[in-house]
Amino acid sequence: MPNSINNCTTLLQLLNTEQRELIEQQSTQIELAAGDCLFNKGDSADNIFLVKKGKVTLYRLMPNGEQKVFKVFMSGGVIAEMAVFMQPRQYPMSAHIDQASSIVCYSYQSFTKLFTSYPELALNVISFISNRVGQLMNSMDMLTQVNANQRLVMHFAEIYQKQKRQDNRFTLPNTKKVLASQLGITPETLSRLFNKLKFNGLIKESGACITVPDINGLCREVDLVPDIFHN
Repeated sequence: MPNSINNCTTLLQLLNTEQRELIEQQSTQIELAAGDCLFNKGDSADNIFLVKKGKVTLYRLMPNGEQKVFKVFMSGGVIAEMAVFMQPRQYPMSAHIDQASSIVCYSYQSFTKLFTSYPELALNVISFISNRVGQLMNSMDMLTQVNANQRLVMHFAEIYQKQKRQDNRFTLPNTKKVLASQLGITPETLSRLFNKLKFNGLIKESGACITVPDINGLCREVDLVPDIFHN
């Protein structure tokens, strides 16, 4: 096992070299243009997708017709790694191609064959999915139990930890429009939050790069503990 399950960010990282070679032999690669649809909500979840090049947005249409962005995938992103194991096996969201993309498709059947040959892999996948569900539950708690200022700073902390930075800097992985959607606020509200933090000297912004001169001070401003940046 190349990484512990807790350190794996995608299902494909659970595979050892032999397993990865087997799954690659059964994979296919597709080329899609900007504006194409990778899949729609309700389609049969027959594949897991690896973005080799390009940009793909995962979204869901809300009852009011608003497009709610869940996540944006760039090169290296893995899409629908949980959907293929759901019952019924259907994609719960839609995926739109934002930029011309090269995408590798790994079929559900190729994974079930691996599970038959490597039972321990199936157990690792169960643990991986359970951990991911736990992360989603934490995200739901964040959206429902804290205010917008706290959600933003908690999101900063999550990005900071993922990027393993030590210089009080991190890079936003998505546009602010996507960030606002992920935090459950409007882009206008997000802009006001950023402007307030910058005005108070709690963050500095240079393009997608955010610098936090005083992490403790930022956390005090929104009534959070600084440990969220270091756990």
